[in-house]
Amino acid sequence: MNRFFLILALLFCIIFTSGQKNVKRYYDYINKAELVICDFKYERASQYYEKAFHAITPFCNDLFNATILNVKFTKKYDLALNYSRQLLQKDFEIGWVYRLIDSKDSLIALKFKSLEDTVKSQTNKNLKLILEEMLEKDQKEATTPQEKYEKCLVHHTNFIKLFELTKEYGTLTEQIVGIYEYSPIHIILVHAAQAQMSPQELLLQDVLNGKIYAENYIKYYDLYLENVGKPTRFGYGWNPIFISNDILFIVHPDNINKTNNERNKINIAETWEDYVKKAKYQFLNNNFQLFTRVNVMQDEEEVKKMMQEIDEEHQKGIYKREYVIRKK
Repeated sequence: MNRFFLILALLFCIIFTSGQKNVKRYYDYINKAELVICDFKYERASQYYEKAFHAITPFCNDLFNATILNVKFTKKYDLALNYSRQLLQKDFEIGWVYRLIDSKDSLIALKFKSLEDTVKSQTNKNLKLILEEMLEKDQKEATTPQEKYEKCLVHHTNFIKLFELTKEYGTLTEQIVGIYEYSPIHIILVHAAQAQMSPQELLLQDVLNGKIYAENYIKYYDLYLENVGKPTRFGYGWNPIFISNDILFIVHPDNINKTNNERNKINIAETWEDYVKKAKYQFLNNNFQLFTRVNVMQDEEEVKKMMQEIDEEHQKGIYKREYVIRKK
C-alpha cells in the first residue's frame, strides 16, 4: 500500500513539474513572438505564437495580437479564424478583425463575420451575473462619511465573495468570466488592492499553474503594495513611461535585475529591456498591444524642459532617461 501511494506521489510531482514547464514555455514563446514583431519578423512571430498556444490555453491579450499578426501581416487566415473563435468563446469582440482585411479578400472577411453568428460564448452567464451585481454595489456613489465607510465594507465583502465563488465555480479564468479587463472582476480586484487586500492567496497559485494571466496578477499585487506603502515587486509600478503627443519618454528604473528576477519567479520571461523595446515599437507603429500602461504629459513647457535635460544628460554620458520622437 505504501508503495502504491509513493508511485501516486511521484506521478503527481511529474505532472506538476511538467505543467510548470509548460507555463514557463508559454511566456517564453510569447515574449519571443513580441520581440520579433518589434524586428518586423512577422512570420517567425506567428510560429512562436503557435508554439505558445500549444503549451497552455492562451490568454486573450496574446490571442488578440496573434490574430492581428496573421490577418494583417502573414495572411494566415486559417490560424486567425481559429484564434478569433477562441476570443469569441471568451466574449471578446472581433469586429475589428474583418475590418483589417483587404477588400479583395471580401470572402475571407465574411468567414470572420459569420463567426459572430455561429460561435457560442463558453463563459458562465450565472457567474457573470453575480459579478455584475457585486460591481453594481461596488460602484455605488458615496459622498457622506457613512456612505464611504459602507463602500469600504462592500470592497471587503466583494473580495471575500471571490474566494467563495472560486470554491463554487473553480478558478475564475477567462474561459468562464471573459477577459479580466472587461469583466467586473477587474474593478473588484483593483478596489480590493486599493483597500490593502492582497490578491496573493486568491490568484498566485493559479498564475503559477497557467490558469490566470500573470500580467493581471502583477497589476493587482503591485497596486496592493503601493497602497500599503511598500516598494512594488513585479514592475507594474516601474512603468515611468510618458507620452506627450508625438514624443515617448522613458525613465529607466533602479534595481532592474531584482525586478526581472521577481517577474521570472511567476514565469514572465519579459525583462524591462524587452518591455522598452516593445513600448518603442508600439509607439512608432501602433499595430499591437505589446505594453500596458503609460502616463500622459500635457504641459508643453514641462515636455521641452525634460527633453533639454535628457539631451544634457546624454552629453555627460548619463543615460538614465531617453525619448523617442514619432514622425507625423
